[in-house]
Amino acid sequence: MSFFDLGEQEERSFLSVVRHTVLEGPQTLVRFSDSATHEQGAFGKYWMYGSEIAEALSKHEGAQLIREIRRRWAVSSDWGNLEMAWALHLPRGRTLNAYWGFAKFQPKISPGGQLRSGRLTTKSYEGGSIQLVLNVGPEERQWIRGPFRTVGLSTRELGL
Repeated sequence: MSFFDLGEQEERSFLSVVRHTVLEGPQTLVRFSDSATHEQGAFGKYWMYGSEIAEALSKHEGAQLIREIRRRWAVSSDWGNLEMAWALHLPRGRTLNAYWGFAKFQPKISPGGQLRSGRLTTKSYEGGSIQLVLNVGPEERQWIRGPFRTVGLSTRELGL
């Protein structure tokens, strides 16, 4: 797949420098989505290295895993319940263009969410872990497996 442009929102989700990379298979990437998005949750732009999820799974499970994901990748609480996990298995010999950088801190409730709900907070998720932004097209969709329930998730289930 050819290189793509980052949107303004994607660019703002990174701490300082954002870099382009070419991912080479075999490699597994993981993302989490809201249970209400169903299979559309698999096709989002934000992904994480499978190795980082394996490391998080070695220390956390269930609701603790969801809290750890929110903390490390700065996923505001109103951006979804993160109950579904997806694994993209990039096959050997295949490549995928991506942007990578460190996830920028985000408020626990996004500014828009605070306006809509009236729930004001100054607390933030710290971020700091590597995040990837991909352009998931028809070819990449065939490499995605899931959904897997985040509660009870295992490295084996994700193919890590």
